[in-house]
Amino acid sequence: MNVAGVFKPHTMPRKALPVRCHILQDDKAKILEDYMVEQLPDCYINSRQLKERKKKTGLSASEILSNKLPDPGSVMSGDFGEMLTLFFLDSERTERTVPIRKLRYKQDRRKSAPHSDIIILHRQDPHGMFPDDFVICAEAKQKATNTEFNPIAEALKGFVKDRTGRLARTLLWLREKAIDVENKSMIDYIERFTQAHSVSFKKDYKAVAVIDRALLDAEITQTLKLPAQDESFEIVVLGVNRLYKMYNDVYKRAINEVRNE
Repeated sequence: MNVAGVFKPHTMPRKALPVRCHILQDDKAKILEDYMVEQLPDCYINSRQLKERKKKTGLSASEILSNKLPDPGSVMSGDFGEMLTLFFLDSERTERTVPIRKLRYKQDRRKSAPHSDIIILHRQDPHGMFPDDFVICAEAKQKATNTEFNPIAEALKGFVKDRTGRLARTLLWLREKAIDVENKSMIDYIERFTQAHSVSFKKDYKAVAVIDRALLDAEITQTLKLPAQDESFEIVVLGVNRLYKMYNDVYKRAINEVRNE
């Protein structure tokens, strides 16, 4: 599914911040919810591991998945924002990309995953190194309820960390995790971005805020000092109507509807 395709450009209010803003189309909300329900299990545990755990434990797929998911609250909200951001940014690209489902590598379901939030990799050819290879690295913050939390400002803080060393540490961490649970082809794919090579790769940074539609215009008309945006960095804001209800419904449905094959 092209997640970016169910959003449309937002009509910006007067004195809005210079950000790229999209809102979920009202008649596409159910489509997005269904897609997120379908994809959520694979974000936390791949299908092969799910089958293995079912066989070894005798538990149902729902029970195993539940053991991976955060409790309702801020961590669940943040995880949802990261998943939506991953799918949105990945669907905007025309190249063959590898969106990293890093929620699989959590050590504690009650805490956010460590390091950079979103990593999307592209290699022009998995068997070589080319200047057009790239990494998309994004910090995602979600605001689903009316609180003092400032998702745009917080996403910008994360972007600064990503640009000043956290991305490199994240890529090394992903290689370690790939050695633990992934196959050789994935390990080799990631290694292109973790070792010094004569051929460099591009880094595309983003700060992303996922915001409830009722709060959106207030958030994008704040007075904030923004860093310069260019081809290597941009600020993206996504507006979703009834965001709190959507993400809670997605988690509940995913537990009930995960395939028990």
